[in-house]
Amino acid sequence: MAGNKPRVVTRFAPAPTGSLHIGGARTALFNYLWAKHNGGDFRLRFEDTDKARSSEQNETEILDDLRWLGIEPDGSIPRQTARADRHSAALAGLISRGSVYPCFCPAAETAGEKRVSSPHPCRGLSREEGKRRISDGEPHCFRFRVERGRGFRFTDRLRGEMTAPEDSIGDFTVARSDGSVMYLLAAVVDDHDTEVSCVIRGEEHLPNIPKQEMIYESMGWEKPEWVHIPMILDSERHKLSKRAGAMSVGEYRDRGWVPQALVSYLATLSWSAAPADRLAPLEELAAMFDLGAVARFSPVHDEGRMIHFGKLYMAGLTDEYLAGECGGVLGKYAGGAEKTDKMLLVRELRAACPTVPELVRSVENELSFGGEVWGEPIPVWASAFTERLASIPESEWRADVILSAIKSFASERSLKGREIFHPVRVFSTGSSHGVPIGIILSCIGREETLARMSRFA
Repeated sequence: MAGNKPRVVTRFAPAPTGSLHIGGARTALFNYLWAKHNGGDFRLRFEDTDKARSSEQNETEILDDLRWLGIEPDGSIPRQTARADRHSAALAGLISRGSVYPCFCPAAETAGEKRVSSPHPCRGLSREEGKRRISDGEPHCFRFRVERGRGFRFTDRLRGEMTAPEDSIGDFTVARSDGSVMYLLAAVVDDHDTEVSCVIRGEEHLPNIPKQEMIYESMGWEKPEWVHIPMILDSERHKLSKRAGAMSVGEYRDRGWVPQALVSYLATLSWSAAPADRLAPLEELAAMFDLGAVARFSPVHDEGRMIHFGKLYMAGLTDEYLAGECGGVLGKYAGGAEKTDKMLLVRELRAACPTVPELVRSVENELSFGGEVWGEPIPVWASAFTERLASIPESEWRADVILSAIKSFASERSLKGREIFHPVRVFSTGSSHGVPIGIILSCIGREETLARMSRFA
């Protein structure tokens, strides 16, 4: 970096208790973009202190999903539990400074840590008494000694200067009775040791700022810049969650989404400057990313806008390529169809599909027989029309020839367009709408078309 400007280091610290979801992916993306925008480092660590729910499989899946998105972490990837000795050393330092004291109160009496109006009963214990009770094996935790009468003033990059009233924060727990430290202390130690200069995380962590700043002050460490981005909401404007139907990044990948589309969509969540009319590579997003342009309001996860980015990706693929991707389905129904007709079918359907697998499913649905039932009397001309189709030889079974035969038959029988096209479509496809019927019948194939029509004729 130029001059004496400190190196920008950001981090993403997920708990490996589940999959990587949209909210976490957006947080990781913003951390990555800001680090790379400033020529800095993006760090990853796993905060696995919830031993019952954390797993190596979740770690692997989260890392795979990040790398699939193109978000590659710099340096090693530590687990928080592997740093227990370092956390214990930091706790010992706080104890020696008098910043932390042992608390022997039953957990039920101090749940929520809302004791603010009066000093905590264990706050005034002498060090000697505290040591004696600990050596006697009495259950205890450790609390941070919050200065009485202190008001809190801190700065968040998105929200400016923020305050908390005097005595609004009570002595909070920093370590459990088994000696393991709590998130508040562990995160500070880990961020300091990895030289994190900018903490970009969800706004639900805003209440932690004063507590963590007090830990930084007590340790004599430089505080990072705080950036708390707004949470993502669902369509009901509730916090986005798996329970509300949100899919994980891995599920989107399994459904055929491509990382370019997902990244471009995630970038628009609270960042209005992100390109909305095209897919932007990570390098371009990093070059233009500005934390100052991130909005404070919570964005809504919009499947329609996400599909828009999927369609932008699909628009960059050729008909030939997509027809090849649909080869299995087309071969099943349209083995003898003209290549041109297969391409026309793909061209008709591709615009509505955000992913290649969705296009394949759409082609399958179009060619397979649907469930619509013909509820009217069978037209008197059905048998004659089937014979007309049967007169078309296999070598000439093409969309243009089929369409010409339909129009010619209709003219001979004085049938209006809907009077023939609608029943023929329902008889041959089991659906009342779809791509032009000549293309459909060509791709269904002569033998299958006649078999379907014969059921009605």
